[in-house]
Amino acid sequence: MRIAARSTVKRIGARVDAPELGSRIGDGRWYVWRLCRWVFALLLVFSFAGCSEAPDVSVSVSKPEDRLLPPGASRDAAVEQQFTTFDGATLGYMSYRAPGAKTALVYLHGIESHGGWFSLAAARLRDLGYDVFCLDRRGSGINRENRGFPSGHVDSHRTLLADVGEFVKPLKKRYDAVFLLGLSWGGKLALGYTLDRPEDVRGLILITPGLKSRVDVSTLDKLKIVAFTAIRPTAPIATPIEPEMFTTTPQYLDYIRSDPLRLRYASARFFFETVRLDWHNERMIADNRTPILVFFAENDRIIDNQAVRAFLDQGGPDKLDIIDYEGQTHSIQFDAVERMVGDMHRWIGERQGG
Repeated sequence: MRIAARSTVKRIGARVDAPELGSRIGDGRWYVWRLCRWVFALLLVFSFAGCSEAPDVSVSVSKPEDRLLPPGASRDAAVEQQFTTFDGATLGYMSYRAPGAKTALVYLHGIESHGGWFSLAAARLRDLGYDVFCLDRRGSGINRENRGFPSGHVDSHRTLLADVGEFVKPLKKRYDAVFLLGLSWGGKLALGYTLDRPEDVRGLILITPGLKSRVDVSTLDKLKIVAFTAIRPTAPIATPIEPEMFTTTPQYLDYIRSDPLRLRYASARFFFETVRLDWHNERMIADNRTPILVFFAENDRIIDNQAVRAFLDQGGPDKLDIIDYEGQTHSIQFDAVERMVGDMHRWIGERQGG
């Protein structure tokens, strides 16, 4: 038995010398590298197979009247305007103007929605003496293929932050105060901008903000996002939200289901940049020095209220005011619009000394 064992060792030693055995097996890096290559190759094949029947998500908006507004909203309440961004692109927005307004409110919408979903609240805020500007981000609402932006796509979260900055910059000279409003996913962008440029805004209002979520894309879609972000960034990924998660009010639920501008897919790069925006906010939240008002809906199926509250507490509890809406679902801008507008008006008045 000993002779056989020595013979076996000798045969092995004759086939693989010690340096090669150490570099390929003992160290293990060669096998890890081969495994990573195979995993990445399978990931690409898997992702291409999953997106081979990807839907056509492009939307053309040729006229303002093509927009579908929620029940009770008036087309005469707002004017569609546009501005030029830092890179020369043109973005449209809806403007609600009050005579002699000294305070501007800039609204940023959610992942699937657009400025039209805030039209009921915007008209009421205008009647209270504010100028309200509802911005549609690149690839959403009235800023899609009609202005040269692929639906649901953005190249970088920094591009979106720069778009907000380009819009806010002239407002600082024109108004006594500027407040930023962010609903759902728009809360990420509004918070990110406020943390970057606290001198630009008097206060931040977050409406059921998507800073921490109860819903997420599937594991398969996460693999697709990783695979396509670099090689096919505009590949569409379905958003993980169902209409019933927004509201249970029949008229608004029907509106959401039938809205042609609702974003049902976003690009792989958009989802990747969303994660980068989250990282940006997490790195900077401890340095927050801006007053924040947050609206939570008790029965929100989209947002993790407790996690959002804990996260914003890192920016200073003394800077944070929270109002809980009992019995409400995510879209309080539909279901509790009068109360929400009244609460906003009182809080803004306190920030301005009356």
